[in-house]
Amino acid sequence: MMADLSGIISELNSTGAPLSALFLSFIVFSFIGWLYESTICALANYGHFANSGFLLGPCCPIYGVGSLACWFLLRDIPNVAAQFAAAALVCSAIEYGVGAALEQITGARFWDYSKFPFNINGRVCLYGAALFGAGAVLICRIAEPALLNALELVPPTILAAAALACAALLVIDAAFTLVSWRQLSQKLELLRIELADKVNDSLKDASDSLLDRVPDAALDSAAEIRARSGELNSWLAEMSDSAFEAVRGKVEMPSFIAEGKQNLRLVVRHARSIAQRAEISTPEKLKTVLTRRELRFFNAFPEIKLKAYEGIIRATNLKERAHELFYRR
Repeated sequence: MMADLSGIISELNSTGAPLSALFLSFIVFSFIGWLYESTICALANYGHFANSGFLLGPCCPIYGVGSLACWFLLRDIPNVAAQFAAAALVCSAIEYGVGAALEQITGARFWDYSKFPFNINGRVCLYGAALFGAGAVLICRIAEPALLNALELVPPTILAAAALACAALLVIDAAFTLVSWRQLSQKLELLRIELADKVNDSLKDASDSLLDRVPDAALDSAAEIRARSGELNSWLAEMSDSAFEAVRGKVEMPSFIAEGKQNLRLVVRHARSIAQRAEISTPEKLKTVLTRRELRFFNAFPEIKLKAYEGIIRATNLKERAHELFYRR
């Protein structure tokens, strides 16, 4: 491990730039990537600005990683076409790896290129690879050399202090983001359980034709509500639109109210009692409020899919209502 770390540091030092300057260039390209995603991509795809990226602040680290990786590995390639092709491959490998890792860790798919031609498992596509390749060529030949030259004019102590401050802010941002993601998951779990209980009670009085479409697990006793909620989620996610609308008409879904600074509130009348029966902890701080900071994931990644909660998100129109919260007129 120490040998690998020494090798990395040696490679960084071989560039002739101090580590603080390289880290600040990482921050700069992460910000440029966030700006690109939040303006150009968001406006082209959705018609409005969106605070894109997993982190709360204006930073998409994947762009910083890709930019520096291409500069370290490819800056000495003299031929532009070869450099472009190599950069497209490097950036695609990074994007695919990060996407797969996030899916494994969080259980969510944050972006999906399945609608684009020449995609690989929806994680990368030829269109994106071409854009990243072109951007990397500009970084290797113009942007990074110019940025490092500009940073050379800054006194080393100020440069180191700026890098340290940016690193601290990045760590704090990551910590708050992970807390927000965890709270979102916990509150969606409460909503899933509460909705399973409502469906269980409502479908007992539904018509025979509707009951024929319902899995037996959806009508079990309340003692098994926690296990049933997972099956209900999958059923809601996979059922046809006509059957889904029939169920929506039979079942009273939880209410949604937007209240200024209180943001989007989920009025879940029985969540705590249901959770207690299912032996799930419900701390006071988790009650039933989805804050703007938690809901921003739906704004930052409009195509996001949370496999464990996709049916519940669909049933409650959570994505649409989050969109209304962020883009109210």
